[in-house]
Amino acid sequence: MMTPDRIDNDNSAARGQAHLLDDISLSLSWSSKSSSHNDLNQLWDRNCEDDRSAASREVLDDPSSQRGKTEFEAASSPDDSGNSAHEFNAECDKGGGCSIKAHEEKEGVMVMPLRQWNEDEARKTSHSDPRRQMELQQASMLRKITIGFGIGKLLQHASHQQDSPISNYTSRQLQSLCSIDNFAVECINEGVLSESGWEVRGVHMISPFSSVQIDSSCSSSSCHSFQIENEDGTTGRSVVSTITIPSTAVFVNKVAQETSDCDCMLCHLLGVLLHFLFAGSRKQIERHGLPKDDRNYEPSDNQVVEIDGPKTKKKSQDFFRFDKQCGLYNEPVGTGNDSYPLAKGADLSQDTSIMGHEKVPNHSGNSGGSQVDTRLPPLKELGYPPSISQLVTNMIDCNLGLFRPDDSYPSLDVAMNDMQLLLQEPHVFLAASPPPTKSAFTGSERLYGRSNEIASLTNTYCRVASSGMSESIFITGFSGCGKTRLVHSMIESVNISGGFAVTQKFDEMQSSSPLTVVLSAFNELCRLVAQRSSATCLIEIYEKLLCSIGKTNLAFLTRILPNAVDLLPSHVTLALSNIQAGINFNSLCFTIQQLLRVISCPSRTVLLFLDDLQWADPMSLKLVQSVISDVKGFNCVLFVGGFRENEVEHGHVLLEFFDTLSSSEVIPSMLSLNGIGPDDVNSMISDTLGIFPRLCKGLSDVVFRKTNGNPFFTLEFLRSLIDRDLVRYSLRAMSWKWDLNQISAENITDNVLHLLTRKMNVLSESNQTALKVVSCFGSSISAAIVRKLSSTSQYSSLQRTLDETLVEEGFMDRDETTYRFVHDTVREAAYGLIVDKEQYHFDLGIALQCAGGDIIATANQINRGPPSLLQDDSRRISIVNLNFEASMQPMHCSDFTAAYSFLKTAAALLPNDSWATHYDLTLKCLSGLARAAYSCGMAERAKTVCEEIIDRGKCLEDTLETYSLLVSMMCLARNDLLVAFKTCLTVLNLLGEAIPDDVVDTSSTVAKAKMLFQNKSNEDLLAMIDDTTSRNTSIMEFYSQLITVSFFVKPRHICHYYNARWASFCLTHSVACKYTPGAFVSFASMLSQNSDEDARLACKISKIGMIMLSRNNSAIQQLPGVYVLHYMMVGSLTEPIQSAVKMCQYGYEVGMQTGNLSHAAFNLAIMMARSIYAGTNLLILKNDIEVHMKSAKQYSQVQLLANLLMMHEVTLRLIGDEEDHSVPGPDNIPPADEDLRFILDMLSSFYLGHAERVHYKSKVWERLEDSEQRKVPIRYIHKAFFSGIASFRLYSYGRRDSQSHAKNLAKSLSILENASGFSEWNYKNKYLLLKAAYLSIANKNVNAEKEFDAAILASKASKFVHEEGLACELAATHHLKRGNNTAALRLLCQAKSCYKTWGSHVKEVHIASQIELIQ
Repeated sequence: MMTPDRIDNDNSAARGQAHLLDDISLSLSWSSKSSSHNDLNQLWDRNCEDDRSAASREVLDDPSSQRGKTEFEAASSPDDSGNSAHEFNAECDKGGGCSIKAHEEKEGVMVMPLRQWNEDEARKTSHSDPRRQMELQQASMLRKITIGFGIGKLLQHASHQQDSPISNYTSRQLQSLCSIDNFAVECINEGVLSESGWEVRGVHMISPFSSVQIDSSCSSSSCHSFQIENEDGTTGRSVVSTITIPSTAVFVNKVAQETSDCDCMLCHLLGVLLHFLFAGSRKQIERHGLPKDDRNYEPSDNQVVEIDGPKTKKKSQDFFRFDKQCGLYNEPVGTGNDSYPLAKGADLSQDTSIMGHEKVPNHSGNSGGSQVDTRLPPLKELGYPPSISQLVTNMIDCNLGLFRPDDSYPSLDVAMNDMQLLLQEPHVFLAASPPPTKSAFTGSERLYGRSNEIASLTNTYCRVASSGMSESIFITGFSGCGKTRLVHSMIESVNISGGFAVTQKFDEMQSSSPLTVVLSAFNELCRLVAQRSSATCLIEIYEKLLCSIGKTNLAFLTRILPNAVDLLPSHVTLALSNIQAGINFNSLCFTIQQLLRVISCPSRTVLLFLDDLQWADPMSLKLVQSVISDVKGFNCVLFVGGFRENEVEHGHVLLEFFDTLSSSEVIPSMLSLNGIGPDDVNSMISDTLGIFPRLCKGLSDVVFRKTNGNPFFTLEFLRSLIDRDLVRYSLRAMSWKWDLNQISAENITDNVLHLLTRKMNVLSESNQTALKVVSCFGSSISAAIVRKLSSTSQYSSLQRTLDETLVEEGFMDRDETTYRFVHDTVREAAYGLIVDKEQYHFDLGIALQCAGGDIIATANQINRGPPSLLQDDSRRISIVNLNFEASMQPMHCSDFTAAYSFLKTAAALLPNDSWATHYDLTLKCLSGLARAAYSCGMAERAKTVCEEIIDRGKCLEDTLETYSLLVSMMCLARNDLLVAFKTCLTVLNLLGEAIPDDVVDTSSTVAKAKMLFQNKSNEDLLAMIDDTTSRNTSIMEFYSQLITVSFFVKPRHICHYYNARWASFCLTHSVACKYTPGAFVSFASMLSQNSDEDARLACKISKIGMIMLSRNNSAIQQLPGVYVLHYMMVGSLTEPIQSAVKMCQYGYEVGMQTGNLSHAAFNLAIMMARSIYAGTNLLILKNDIEVHMKSAKQYSQVQLLANLLMMHEVTLRLIGDEEDHSVPGPDNIPPADEDLRFILDMLSSFYLGHAERVHYKSKVWERLEDSEQRKVPIRYIHKAFFSGIASFRLYSYGRRDSQSHAKNLAKSLSILENASGFSEWNYKNKYLLLKAAYLSIANKNVNAEKEFDAAILASKASKFVHEEGLACELAATHHLKRGNNTAALRLLCQAKSCYKTWGSHVKEVHIASQIELIQ
């Protein structure tokens, strides 16, 4: 006999006694494939119909079938009532049941007696290949559990029937009821299922007849979790049982009734039957290698520990001998034996029907016939998992009455709950038996106690996916409450739905570069989209990106998000243009916003989860806000943010973020997580330890009181109990043991941070050092940095310690590239081990620098050191250079926040006399700092740094870039414009361009520039070679800025002078650079306001400039400004208005992407105004204006917002929907552009029938025509058109001053005739209409009608639907005047159709009323 000491000291001996355990339990690998099966319920119904006369049928002829029938009939011996198994079959036939043959095979389903099935199963699991045998045994174990579950369901059902005869059964009858020969199994044939172990599809009880159909399927969320029908809150495999009984049976729920002796006996007998299913006969048991005597260990008394209670001196009563006189198995045999007894009243010396095997010989040494040795070895000793052994043991013990152990089942219903768990979570309860390693001790993947929160999150996601409207939800709670795991539980469902889930977290240790977190999230999104999208889908995405941001800005996108390259076709090559100088944070937000508009849609909903927002910075939150608060319907994003509410105090940036979202109509939803409940804690501990929940209830109650249900703290507390041996794994018992009294008596902290700290304090020095090092880098550290540090003498054991100890101890996880703490609280505890944190960071950074580690990681560590460590100038200069180099990478990727952080540190470390001692280093650091500050929106900081550079710079060349940046900032802010103007003049004079302060004569300078252009052909101009001289390029740059500033602060004739000087310099020196197109188009815009001859020259010059612009990729930053000048002035004379709409939209997008918000706003205003001129559908136009109004609010473009509000009002008036009110703007909004309002008011007044108002505004316009704005060609021409048409109407109405109206009409006709000479597309229809009107009032009716028809056709050809309607309306008026009602009616119907297409409801109604009058 093996002693307890021997057991504890020789694990191999214990493993030898449980060799089958190694084959079955230790390496369970559950398949994740789902089952596919036939409808077995219908099949069984057909079998029932076929088998009603089963008694008269012949049995199968093959030997195995005959043997099966013989065994079946032999086992069906008469019971106490005289009924045989055949009589039971007859009764089943009467009640709608069926008799069971030895084999019944139909449509891939086989039905056979349970005894024969079990014998066949034993043969199937034998194989020469150990690995294959292990797989077969695993599958067999699942099948047997399923059969036991089915039998239990049948017994439950039988015992719960109203007036059930079972309640009156004798012990003998109950044994016959639970006999192995009273059941048959229905299975799917091998090979039908791709998933082995789930072939059992039904169990049939012969007497009284009933059957259960078992349908097992696997969900996508967890292939190893199960769910019984009508059981809420459980996901995974679904096991649905359907009971079939004779129609005369009545079911009654008896769960609430007191447990009967019959129920306990059924539980006991089912346990005996299960033991036989798993263990087989006595001979089969002995073949497994167990000795015939002393098969069980005998521990000493002081080693006996109850599983949910304190130690006790009570002797184990694990097996008994049967005493016929008392009728109970109540006499203990031996001490501490693990065998267990059979049923009360069972005499195996006389009957073998229960177990189905031969009489058991007596090994007790007692030859008396009244006692038979009925010891059955625990299943764990036969190699089965402890959970199965525990289940069977507690079921067999169920019928011991007063002698029943505490952990035995009180009823069959309770036992069925545990059996359900075996099927529900086989990976938990049928897994390896030895204690798990600490690295594996992380608890179940299941999320406990969060069903309501999961439902809320899922509903929000589904709402976003169905509506296409972005939403935000924030999850709050203390550290360890499960915020991250709650969101991660949704990822698989999101993927299945076709969406994309992206998660990132902010890190307290990486506060110097927080924008990297958000950019990394969008970069990962690009990778997921490219990975999971088809080639066709990727081409569609590429074409949309190309349309929305252009090829040049695609290059910028791939620079900030490298994975965006994977979204492009392989043949596409992108040249990175030099646009970094103008990129700022607003352009970054706009580019990401455009990307999300293309990628996300209801079928590709994006879930963006950013955790630990309490450490986020304002710029990161603003970038997120720009995406999720985009115009409704333009993207489809569910933003989920997690943060610790106890770390968000008053004034935190996160609170401002909430307010910003609310004002953007994205109301944030809050989801607060508290601790989980006691039952959930019990389930967590049950799954973690792999024991049934009922057995660990006492332990879980203690843990819950200590942890308040915090999930992470619960696991850590359990770890601490195991570390202190308060909960230990017994190899002998193959289960966990604990003493609740001892646990309760221990003084264990209720703070998880203290718990972890105490645990770390007892680690070795090398382990503590490794924890400290990793904690300095945040929640994770790259494997590359670990390797670099491991190459130093100071941290040589770092990588080995991480791999061999900390990962195994459960502090760290790792993948191929990263080591990370299992939880932020673990990192906090590790970081708390460091006493002098600043010194530690500094030393770590210096070591990493010496090892040649990552420059950004190195700078981050050193920068956390105290300034007192940098007293030496040489070391300070070294750190300055390090920070400057570290800033280059984020600056290149437009992570301006990180770049600013490094450059700010570099500037602070410069010596006081750095301008004298380290001039070049100081210049480049401060220049970079000014650029980063400007890009981050810190204008005052950038201005201060610029002024210092200008003041301390040695030469003009060193400060030119700074001058340019300073002027750009002043132009953008619209403040100090006069200072900006003088700065430009100063720099130009320093560069050799002598420009007087007061300009008197401009005509000669303009004439000189005109002559230079007239003397050059188009070919000469286009053949100009790029000038690489930096001085000339600088002059061109400052001329460009001078023109922009002078527009706001100088008279127009002064601006004309500067335009002429700029163009002359360009032609005189043949400077072809990125500023040349601007020089050409700017000069052409000035000329277009003069004579027709100048206008024609302007068209030529502007066209050459636009060609140059299209050829010069480096001019992308100048494109928005050039587009403004061209399409506002010259373009209206040369290109269709509809084309200008598209091009100005592109100019707007490029301006937003390059940070040129001012010119972007101008482009958008031109685009919207041209859309009104072009007759764009008013309803579409209204929606577009509202979209851009929201964008203007977001980017604080107040002047643009004022203009859009004005155009929105005009559009609503033209639509005529009085229910739709104007969208209110913010307070203190400036007035809209006066002249734009003037011309659009004329347009709307005319169409709405207010000819007098149009005539009045025309006279006002003429009195103020010296205004340069009113010389804008398109405005001047449209004013003339509306004025002339108004005069025609007033003349037709017979108003006074008819001759004045006729003269005004003639004047307008002359202007439109001239304009149509420039662009027939834009103006010929208008000219023809005015000509027809003029002929009409001259009573030249035939010619007038021809011109009206020509005007209608010209309007239609130019796609001006509103002007086509106007021409039809005026032509109808002419015909009515002549009495031709038929022609008038036809024209009015056509006009009504045109106005309907235009979207003007008010005009449609007006024309309809005229039609009614005629009819």
